[in-house]
Amino acid sequence: MEGSLAFFRFANVFLTPQGSVDGPKVIHESRARKGRKRKKCRFLGLFRPFETTIHRLERVLRAPSAELVPTYTTAVNTWQCDENDHLNVQYYTEFGHEASAHLLHRLGIGPRAQRASGTIVSAQEDHIRYLREFRVVDAVEVRSAPVEVGAHDLAIYHELRNAAAGTLASTIRQRVVSSKPWPDKVRQRAEAMRVELPTQARPRSVSTSAMPHVRLEDAEGIGLIAAGRTVIKPDECDEHGHFLPRHQFGRYSDAAPWLWNHFGFDRGAMQARGEGTVVVETLHSYRSTLKSGALLTIMSGLADYTDKILKLVHYAFDTESGTLAACSEGIGMKFDQKARKIMTFSGEDQARLAALKLRF
Repeated sequence: MEGSLAFFRFANVFLTPQGSVDGPKVIHESRARKGRKRKKCRFLGLFRPFETTIHRLERVLRAPSAELVPTYTTAVNTWQCDENDHLNVQYYTEFGHEASAHLLHRLGIGPRAQRASGTIVSAQEDHIRYLREFRVVDAVEVRSAPVEVGAHDLAIYHELRNAAAGTLASTIRQRVVSSKPWPDKVRQRAEAMRVELPTQARPRSVSTSAMPHVRLEDAEGIGLIAAGRTVIKPDECDEHGHFLPRHQFGRYSDAAPWLWNHFGFDRGAMQARGEGTVVVETLHSYRSTLKSGALLTIMSGLADYTDKILKLVHYAFDTESGTLAACSEGIGMKFDQKARKIMTFSGEDQARLAALKLRF
């Protein structure tokens, strides 16, 4: 799955809007450290020419922001990981959403208060940047704070950290909306806790505007392919019977291998050559609710590309009604697992990609 292979070998990658790698960089460790075994950091080999800068960034990001409050703690389970013992990306989404529930409680509008007032709070958008891997039994801590406060909506910043190592693994900026205006006390508490969105959590390569609206009947005409057809199950829904964001993202993860194969990159052949794929940033938009028993169709395609990155998009539709339920874009790359570096798409690759680019 793309979620399994997504980003774990690309610790602390930051892309420019043009897709070049300009951020944390690493050079060889000092002689004093050469004798030590550092299994946790083996994936930093990809950036070995730039090691000093990465370690400097690690020192900056090692301590959580003082203004953030603890909202979620857990440990990574074997069943949440892929065949390489890496946490599947859908769980980053889940951790962020559970952290939001705890932050809303601290603001005075937790689950009981919502039920008492007849209020329904739902997710509208998730922007996620993946900076480091989580492995089996790693301790996960999420700290959070509001970054924007509206009459009906709230933007929340989450830091997902490896509690034992003290390192930042992911940032999430999530927007939630309420079916009723926030009570005055809730808004006052949110304003009192509000922080500025840190630089490391801001969009770098994903779109800053909404993805184009697409109808199911028009999807194939613009170049999208059917990369997933499934049924939503009761245990994939929340207490209101609505499809959980984690499982929506899981469907995109499952669709990604189909998409890479569609682009002409045979995933099986790539694995045999020691090549992989990664996604380092995603943006998810939730447009309408899906419920248990609904038929779900994922239509996917290539929105744009450069010589090093692909902008992948997924659209989730209610198959029977044709309603657009959600959409997502991710920044993907191809890398050499042996040389530990990002690969450049050949002229032949780019010619093939140009013919597959979506026609909005």
